[in-house]
Amino acid sequence: MTVMQDEAGPAPARTGMRRLPPAMLFLSAAAVALTLSALMVLGGLNAAPDWSQGWRAIRSPLELDGRFWVSVVTGTLALLSSAWIWSLKPGDPAVRLFALSGVATFLFCMGAAGNLAPTALPYPVAMAFGMTNAIGASAFGLVMIALFAIYPARLPRAGWLIGASLAVFGGWTLLAALQPMRLFAAIHAITLMEMLVIVAISLAQIAAARREPVQKAIAIWLAACVFIGAGAFIATVAAPSAFGAPPLIPNQYAFAFFLLIYAGLAVGLSRYRVFGLGQWAYQLLFTVLAALVVLAVDAALILTVSLDPARAIGLSLFVVAVAYLPARAWLWSRLSRRKALDQAGLMRAVADVALQLGADQRALRWQALLRDLFSPLDITPAVTGAHENGIEADGRRLAVPARAGLPGFILHDKDRGRALFTPEDWDTVRELGALADYLDESRTAYDRGAASERTRIARDIHDHIGAQLLTALHVREDRRKDELIRATIGDLRDVIRNAEGEPAPFGSLLADLRAETADRLEAAGVAMEWRVEGAREDAPNRAAMQTLRALVREAVSNAIRHAGASTLSVALALDGDALTLTISDDGRGFDPDAARSGRGLDNMAARVEALGGSFAIDTGPGGSTLRATFAAFG
Repeated sequence: MTVMQDEAGPAPARTGMRRLPPAMLFLSAAAVALTLSALMVLGGLNAAPDWSQGWRAIRSPLELDGRFWVSVVTGTLALLSSAWIWSLKPGDPAVRLFALSGVATFLFCMGAAGNLAPTALPYPVAMAFGMTNAIGASAFGLVMIALFAIYPARLPRAGWLIGASLAVFGGWTLLAALQPMRLFAAIHAITLMEMLVIVAISLAQIAAARREPVQKAIAIWLAACVFIGAGAFIATVAAPSAFGAPPLIPNQYAFAFFLLIYAGLAVGLSRYRVFGLGQWAYQLLFTVLAALVVLAVDAALILTVSLDPARAIGLSLFVVAVAYLPARAWLWSRLSRRKALDQAGLMRAVADVALQLGADQRALRWQALLRDLFSPLDITPAVTGAHENGIEADGRRLAVPARAGLPGFILHDKDRGRALFTPEDWDTVRELGALADYLDESRTAYDRGAASERTRIARDIHDHIGAQLLTALHVREDRRKDELIRATIGDLRDVIRNAEGEPAPFGSLLADLRAETADRLEAAGVAMEWRVEGAREDAPNRAAMQTLRALVREAVSNAIRHAGASTLSVALALDGDALTLTISDDGRGFDPDAARSGRGLDNMAARVEALGGSFAIDTGPGGSTLRATFAAFG
């Protein structure tokens, strides 16, 4: 089980005092740390040759040994970082241990810095600094062992492990402290053994958390930081010193490696972006490993082939590029267990979801797609308002938002509980949802268009074709019946053309109307003249074409039935978007007032005026002329 407690820490009733705000706790601890660090720096800047001569003008900071500054900065940053996390969760046992480790690091760093100041110290003071350094280093190892024994999960028999470490390493340190010179020689062996135990416990944490994705991510992250930080200190200082060899680098410079451990612990204990810790750990390890490979190959080339350093480093980088980087990519794909996303397959799957006919079917397909993509242990419906869309529970849950036509879901424990949901997973869900929205809108628009087209066809058949066929059925005069049937054929052709969804160009529509008109006039023995001025390749609006066809048909019918004309002239003139139609015959003319009783002229005028145009009839004994102007395009 995890030992993380509520951030509020112990209840006020148990503490008997009111807890200070986190900012006040941190500022108090930081004030103590910075004050002690400032005193150490001021002591180092004392220009007197030794403390027996008191205080003199401050020397230049550049005169201080670089190891002094590394020790002071490392100890101060370690204490500040641990104080920051402690101020956030002062009641958490793991955080309290982290704060103690910061104190221990501060002590052994300042103990080392004290003996590096140019001003000579009295022997008891120098011995006290040395003892502080040694005991602080041993205490750091003991506190870290206790911390990793209980965090991120409490290991089996953690109490026995902590007690045994305290007895062995604590007793070893106390025995060595009885003879101070022996302590200074033994502390590296003690530190080495403590570091090895810490590394072993961090690996045990990974094994213990294999079925808990959150704890596993934290354990992997902490293990990576410990492996790099503690491993670097062991390799450069502790191991060589324990076996009687000089350290590879000065002890104080190696203190900086501990900052990596503190940075990792600060992130892990604050549980910052837990879902990304596992990936960060692998990337950190791969980066450090790449640097070690470059150094190892570079050293091997210099020692074995006797290459000069410039050529050796270039060849080392080449080896890393062609060998290490592909191997790292393969290993990362195996460790991360990420499925390669088939973009084409995802597109098809989302289209299959969005184009399902029923809402229930779409919901089932959407749920199946999420299950195939992330392999969660469970998928439950999202309760409206109860979840924030995105990653929840430190990456154990992914809240998928409801969308148009798709319900919301909560995905629990990715990859059958072996992984956490990541920001990349959330991005994938949002992209799939946006694509589903787009397809749903397209399907809806298609359905609306299909319904509108069906309505148009039904209206045209009812209003034009049906009415004309019904009229033809009851007309006894063969000529009139033929006229109605020809008009019906023309309307049917127009309905079919519009149903195909391909707007015909103006010239094609005029050709159809000319052929229809010529057939009617030829059957009646009337000659036709047809003139067109201007041309357009685009299609006219449908209402204008229906008006044009109705005007021509009605004028032809009047010329055949009433005027006794021998010639009918049709002239069309385009002026921009406006069309002017002029139809003239050489018949006997008619009485406009008497003709209006049939409503043919009124219907013609109403059609033109509905388009915002003008309509006029001029008739007399020498024939009749119809003139109409209206907008045919746009």
